[in-house]
Amino acid sequence: MGEAPNILFIGNYSRLDYLSLLKDSRGHCRFTFLFYASPKEEKNTTYKKYGEAIYWQDFTSADQLLSAVTPSKVVFLYIESYNHVLLNLACQKATIPTYLLEHGLRAAVSFQYKNKPQLKTSIKTKLDLYLTILRDLRSRIRTRRFLLNSLKELSANDKAFAEQFIRVRSKHNYLDTVREVSSPKRLAGHYVSFSPKIFKIHQEQEALPNKQARSFIGIPYFDKFCNVTRAKHLQRAILLIDQPLAEQGLLQWDRANKQVFIQELLKVCSEHRYKLYVKPHPWQDLKLWEEQRSTTNLEIVDEEKLLALAPSIPLVLGFYSTLLMPFAAFRHTTVITYENHPAGKLLISQPFIESGVAHAICSLKELGGILPNLEKLHQQQFPHKATFINDWLYKFDGKSGERLRDILLSGEL
Repeated sequence: MGEAPNILFIGNYSRLDYLSLLKDSRGHCRFTFLFYASPKEEKNTTYKKYGEAIYWQDFTSADQLLSAVTPSKVVFLYIESYNHVLLNLACQKATIPTYLLEHGLRAAVSFQYKNKPQLKTSIKTKLDLYLTILRDLRSRIRTRRFLLNSLKELSANDKAFAEQFIRVRSKHNYLDTVREVSSPKRLAGHYVSFSPKIFKIHQEQEALPNKQARSFIGIPYFDKFCNVTRAKHLQRAILLIDQPLAEQGLLQWDRANKQVFIQELLKVCSEHRYKLYVKPHPWQDLKLWEEQRSTTNLEIVDEEKLLALAPSIPLVLGFYSTLLMPFAAFRHTTVITYENHPAGKLLISQPFIESGVAHAICSLKELGGILPNLEKLHQQQFPHKATFINDWLYKFDGKSGERLRDILLSGEL
């Protein structure tokens, strides 16, 4: 076996779910991770099982970074920031193969309804912000140096594109920016997507050309679920796949209306004698759920417990989550999505609903009406599961991570 290729991985490697994409590539590739300006920003060190990390502040330019790391390939989870764009341009100039690796289910409906920022800021908050700025000043200066030096190293055409991107991006969100700045210079060379349907949403959102090189691998996150089969006895239970909507102020969710949702859901479960399992998102604050720990029919579960429960869960409720996908594929599971957000009744989970593998509700009272006749809804969803797997999961065979590994090891772009 030849020397393992050095893969420069650009993305939040502190997220264990993102690291899990590389599980089957571990030992076959040497990974160099880049996301933070400095090591003090890291949330954990699990990445050390896969490789080492580098930091933006330690490099004077994109060219200097590539010369120091000498990657065989560069894998981006996203090309959104100034540094991402500049590094991608430097890779193009150096003919280093670049890949955009899919990392989640993309919403067909925009999450544009964010909470308005509070106008009043406490003195303590202002002081904390000021101290943070002072601590990060050195890192910020070095990051600024990286940007300016990288611009100087570009050709006239590349520099003009980069300056346009920076100018537009400074005033707009990423999706609006890429629609306005249309150029192949902003693209990776090859897109590694989970499935045709997910790539189509990606293609529409980011105006990717029809001829864009792409590969489909399935979803490595869910390789562990591929052998899940129905337990002999299903529990009288609901699994909620939760989302950090309140924490991030998305769709105008906040702590108050999330608290009301939790209380109403627990009431429905109690009335119909259903246990409620909750799988929180990694970014969630669990305090709202922990306040309800005295409720006997509530249990918060982690990844390991979720896998153990999967064969016996008859009903899954969610807002919008990639994690709904394997449960929509399971032959024994019924999926319901909650679509009544404070911002309005929005079909955020449209891909699941249109595929026929999920039923949308706009109130928890509707959920109470469904529970006595759950089997009827299950029979409506069951015939659509095989098509859903082909369209959205590509292949549900436990080999998605291996397909990604083979791409990373391939000598071809």
